[in-house]
Amino acid sequence: MDQVGMDVRQCQYLTIIATVGFLVVVATAQDQMPTGDEPVVMTPQVIFEQIPDPELDRAEIFKRLEIARQNNNQAERVYLTRIMDRVEAIRRESKASLTLEEVIHKTLANSYAIEVQRFNPAVEVTRLTEAKAAFDALFFTTVNHIKQDRPTGSQLITADLQQLDMEYGFRKLLPSGAQISTSYGLRRTKTSLSFQTINPEYFSKIALSLRQPLLRGYGLDYNLAFIRVSRNDHLVSKWAFRREVRDLLRDVEEAYWRLLQARRDIVITARLLADFEAIYDYLQARKSFDIMPVQLEATKANLAQTRADFVAREAAVFDAEDRLVALINDPSLNLADGVEIIPTDVPMIELMSADRLAEAQIALDHRPEIHEQKLTIANAKIQIGRAKIDELPKLDVTFNYTIDGLAGNADGSFDEVTRHKYADYFVGVEFELPIGNRGPRAARKRADLQYRQALAGLNAVIEQILLDVNVSVRALATSYDQIAPSLEAAQSRQREVDSIIARAERKDFNTLNSELSSRQQLAAARRAMLAAIVDYNIATIDLQRARGTLLEYNHVVVPGTPD
Repeated sequence: MDQVGMDVRQCQYLTIIATVGFLVVVATAQDQMPTGDEPVVMTPQVIFEQIPDPELDRAEIFKRLEIARQNNNQAERVYLTRIMDRVEAIRRESKASLTLEEVIHKTLANSYAIEVQRFNPAVEVTRLTEAKAAFDALFFTTVNHIKQDRPTGSQLITADLQQLDMEYGFRKLLPSGAQISTSYGLRRTKTSLSFQTINPEYFSKIALSLRQPLLRGYGLDYNLAFIRVSRNDHLVSKWAFRREVRDLLRDVEEAYWRLLQARRDIVITARLLADFEAIYDYLQARKSFDIMPVQLEATKANLAQTRADFVAREAAVFDAEDRLVALINDPSLNLADGVEIIPTDVPMIELMSADRLAEAQIALDHRPEIHEQKLTIANAKIQIGRAKIDELPKLDVTFNYTIDGLAGNADGSFDEVTRHKYADYFVGVEFELPIGNRGPRAARKRADLQYRQALAGLNAVIEQILLDVNVSVRALATSYDQIAPSLEAAQSRQREVDSIIARAERKDFNTLNSELSSRQQLAAARRAMLAAIVDYNIATIDLQRARGTLLEYNHVVVPGTPD
């Protein structure tokens, strides 16, 4: 009995010694691990260790695989191979490594959207030329031949008449609204009348006519209105083209960074899934000992869900590539071929400060929408002036001056005209007043309403610009402020995983489940940090767009657009 009691006490003593020894080892390991109280250092190396690039991660895995083969570490080889296979899942037959600058250059050179918008200024030039053409001189000619053969009861009335009328001249509208024309006419008349002393008879005339409106249709403002409107529309098309290029570049840059985010997210998910499968394999191997079927099935369900999530994230990479290719429209990057786009630029993490009031002032000075709306207001004001003149009565002064010549041949009649012997003139006044005048008054009211609408549109544009600036400045600050906490969260989750592994006395289900949960939270923290960094870079270009300087920010010059 005493011997048995001594053996029990010895076993208890050895157990205590082993436990104390284990606690000492754990305490020593904890002392050597970082506490997390140190300030976060946001260097590119520290940040991108948490969100590695697929290309760099692939090279690192190859190195580790070689070491695992040399050490004959089968578990490490299986683990790394699983990561590699999933990273390779986003591979395509052809690939193109592109910087953001190269993407912008290709977009400007090949984008169909830019090509479509590029025609608009040229179209407006044709309308401007068409408006100016209203004042071009017009050459006209008229030729009439009359042959008359009718019975007559008097010798004073001819029974047989042949007459040829020809007239040539020029007509032109002047900016004052006056219409002038000058012409030369020749009439040849041959008749059987016995009393006709000159037969055939040639009658020539040079005519000058003028019609000048004094009320309706008078003045430069009225007659040059269409030219001024067309010129403003041409400027509007240039500003609109600049705006379209700006918005397209903004979409291209966002697509570039979203593709980078999707590709790096694949690495995060591939590592998480490999850790998940390693834990599941371990539980599967111990299901005959201390793992209950319900525990194994719960882990299997979570693993299947994570695999499904990876499939969705893999598709997100392909979608992001296709969106970028569709925006670029480069012939060498065909959507049908499935080209792998590899972004080689690194996201910016440096702080970009922005003052809301200063940015708002810059935006009001540079945004194309402001210039477009101001030109729209100018056009509406021009239409008001024209509508006011259209509302007036018609009062036109007409003047005609004619020099005549008559002879037995064409040359002789023309010589008579040049002698200026026979001349006559006519002066007249025409007045017209529509009863009620409802049409012009309605047009005047419509012009006033459109002018007020354009003014309201300017206020709406200003408010939208101020909103864009406020949102962009806030998004810039918010996304940057999220980077450091998300980095700290990722580092803390990494230390939590390391701590769980270091503290594990044995790999039971609870410990492995806790490790798995921590790894999932680590992946979520890394995704949050990746999203914050990408959102910060997108917020940067959104701020440049909001202030109207995105083209200058990217060193893009749009030829033919206003400064």
